[in-house]
Amino acid sequence: MKLPTSKIAHFLSKPDPAIRVILVYGPDAGLVRERATHLAKMTAPDLNDPFRVASLSPASLSEGPSRLFDEMAAQALGGGRRLVRLVNPGEGVAASVAALIADMPPSDSLLLIEAGDLDKRSKLRAACESDTPLACAIPCYIEDTAARTRTITEILKAENINAARDVVAALADILPPDRMAMRSELEKMAIYVGAGNVATIEDVHATVQDAGAAELDDLVFAVGAGETAQAARLIDRLYAEQTSPVAILRAAQRHFIRLQWARAQMDGGLNATDAVKRLQPPVFWKHEGAMASQLRRWPRARAEQALRRLYDAEAAVKSTGTPDTALCAQVLLGLAA
Repeated sequence: MKLPTSKIAHFLSKPDPAIRVILVYGPDAGLVRERATHLAKMTAPDLNDPFRVASLSPASLSEGPSRLFDEMAAQALGGGRRLVRLVNPGEGVAASVAALIADMPPSDSLLLIEAGDLDKRSKLRAACESDTPLACAIPCYIEDTAARTRTITEILKAENINAARDVVAALADILPPDRMAMRSELEKMAIYVGAGNVATIEDVHATVQDAGAAELDDLVFAVGAGETAQAARLIDRLYAEQTSPVAILRAAQRHFIRLQWARAQMDGGLNATDAVKRLQPPVFWKHEGAMASQLRRWPRARAEQALRRLYDAEAAVKSTGTPDTALCAQVLLGLAA
């Protein structure tokens, strides 16, 4: 079965012991790793214990399902539930996983599969999402703004850091989309601020602005400024860092929404500099001049057209079979041009 989003948190806090195969997959590689590691430690607290934990490679299953069956049938020496881990598998393991689910050995071993962004037609997904009580799949999608805000608030609370709503909004706007990268940046900021203290916008700029999201910021500002060569270089770099097209498109959407809002303030009588100063969360100081310049280049009607193209592009890249990276780059470079 495929766990719906509303049930994932409960499952992570109390996994069903009857489930013997768990597939964690999705475009947010950091969230995949975080959830898979959490589930692994709930099964075997010491992941280095060779008597309870077995790590398999996709190549080890290439000769057939017997190796996987044997590992799942083995008992953990010294007691406890046995954990079998399979990381970064390809579609070549799907047959072995399907055969295991169809003929599960009478032990309580857990197979935990940590995969990337699997296509809807993936046979591995199909095996784990099938109507069986023995397997489940946990998708890990890039979070929208509301979900990112909740996640950031929860992490800050765990770090004993207080933050006003505008600070959390600023963090949601600039933090990298990958969950592990996001957590790393927030932990760095927490050390800088100090437990029990209140984080400010200045703290965000001092500790987070130059993180992975800075390249996203640089990209959307290059697009808005018409710097096609710079935009192309940044797109290539972000793809090399495994940044998803959806995350890039959403960063561009946020930028043009802010341009649209500030342009409305100009239409109401403000100059570009004052309109930029009214934006919340505030524009990072090094981008204030560029933002004011772009407000003069992008009337509201053009900003609205750009937003429609970006929304249409996001819908398209989520469609099965669409060349998502090429389409994302095409749209952004088209806007820059």
